[in-house]
Amino acid sequence: MAKAGRRAAVPENEKLHAQGREEGYRQGLEAGRQAFGVPWPGTSIIIPTFDKRGYLEQCLDSILAHTPEPYEIIVVDNGSSDGTAEMLASRGAALGFGRLRWRLMGRNAGFAAAVNRGLMMARGEKLLLLNNDTLVTPRWLDNLTACLDGIPNAGIVGPVTNFISGEQRIDAPYRTIPAMRAWAASFNEPDPGRWRETERLTGFCMLMRRGLLEEIGYFDEGYEVGNYEDDDFSLRARLAGYRLAIAGDAFIHHYGNVSIRSIGRRMEAITLRNRRYFLAKWEGAGSLPPAIRPEERSASAGELELYPGGIAAEGADGTVWWVESGRRWRIDGAWTLPSKRIAMPLLRRLGVAAEPVPAELAAVRWHGLPDAPPLPDAPDGGAKPPEAVLLPDGSVGLVEEGRLRRPLNPLAASSWSLERRPVRRRLSPAEADAIPAGPAIAAAPQLHQRL
Repeated sequence: MAKAGRRAAVPENEKLHAQGREEGYRQGLEAGRQAFGVPWPGTSIIIPTFDKRGYLEQCLDSILAHTPEPYEIIVVDNGSSDGTAEMLASRGAALGFGRLRWRLMGRNAGFAAAVNRGLMMARGEKLLLLNNDTLVTPRWLDNLTACLDGIPNAGIVGPVTNFISGEQRIDAPYRTIPAMRAWAASFNEPDPGRWRETERLTGFCMLMRRGLLEEIGYFDEGYEVGNYEDDDFSLRARLAGYRLAIAGDAFIHHYGNVSIRSIGRRMEAITLRNRRYFLAKWEGAGSLPPAIRPEERSASAGELELYPGGIAAEGADGTVWWVESGRRWRIDGAWTLPSKRIAMPLLRRLGVAAEPVPAELAAVRWHGLPDAPPLPDAPDGGAKPPEAVLLPDGSVGLVEEGRLRRPLNPLAASSWSLERRPVRRRLSPAEADAIPAGPAIAAAPQLHQRL
C-alpha cells in the first residue's frame, strides 16, 4: 500500500510542479513587462568585434581591472571564425549572470549594425561604444562620465588616445604596454581644465546618455563595414542641439584599425563609398536652422523634426504605422505603398492613436487628396494631408500643416520616396516664398535590422 501511495503521489507532485512553473512564468512575464524600457543605473559597454580574439581578451581584461563603476559588457560578434564565441561563453560563465552578454551576428554586418544590435540590448542609463583593439586605464570611465555630466548640454564625450585621426590624438611617450599602464595612471588625474568642445568624435570610444539614443535613433547602417558612421552620428547629435566634448584627462590605448586592416585593399573602396554616401546625405546641411535649444528639448520630437509627415513607418516588429501630425496610427490591412523602417526609440516619441487607420484611408492621405477622410481618433483629423508639390528647382517638396518643407538634397527626397508622390501643382518662386517655411526634410538612417 505504501508503494501504491507513493506512486499516486507522483502525478500530484507533477501537477504542483507544473502549477509552480506556470506561476513563475506569469510572475516573470509581468516583471519583464514592468522592467522593459526602465534603464539600469550603470553603463553599458558595447564592443563590436570581428576575428580579433586576442585583442578582445586584452580589452576585456583591462575593463575588469580598471572599472570599479557599475557596468555591463555587451560584445557583438560580426561572424568571427577564431574561437571568439567559445571564449565569450567561457568568460560569461566565469563572470556570472548578466556581467557579460553577447550576440553572434553570423556574418560581418558592419560596425554600425553591430553597434546598433548592442544598443538595442543595452540596459544602462549611459551607453559606451568601445573598439575591441583598445585598452582602458585607471579612472577612464569616471573621467569620461564627469566630462559628460560637467559640460552643459554635452551629448557625446570621447577620450584622448595614441592612435586616431583628428583632435583626440595626443603624443604618448611610452613604447611598451607596461609603460603605458604606468604613464596613463598619472596622466588620468581628474582635471576639468583639460576638457574641450569639438565638432567631431571618432567611434573608437564614445560615451553618451540613453536620452540621446531616444532622441536621434540608431547608427546609419548604410555605411558599409566601417568609417563615417561615427561622423554621421556626431553630426546628428549636433543638429539636435547637443555638444561634443573631448575628456582630455581620460586616456585609453588604441592599437588602431585592427579589424579594418584585416579587410585589406577592399577597405579603400569601402571608405570612398562611405565618404560619398556621407556627403550626399548631408549636402546642404549648412542651411539647416539653429539647433534645438536645451530648454525646448523635452517637448521636441528629436530627429523626427527632420522627417516628413504623411508617411508609412515600419517598426521593429513589422507593424506598419501611419505617421502624421506627431502621432501614429497602426495601419489595418495590406500596405503596398512605400514605407520606411524607423528606429523604435523614435517611434516611441510619437503618441499612439487608440484606433487603427484602414489601409485604404492611409493610402488616400499618402496620395495627398484634399478631400481625404479624416483620421480616426484625431483632434485635427479633418486637416488636409501633406501635399506633394513641384518646387521651382524641380525637386518635390511637401506642404504640411500649412508649411513648405523642402528636401535637404536628392538623397533626402529619394529616402522618403518623394518622387513617387502624386504632384498636383507646381509652385512658382513667388508662390513658394509665400508659404511659411517648415523644417527641411533629411534622409533617415538606413536600418537593415529590425531595431
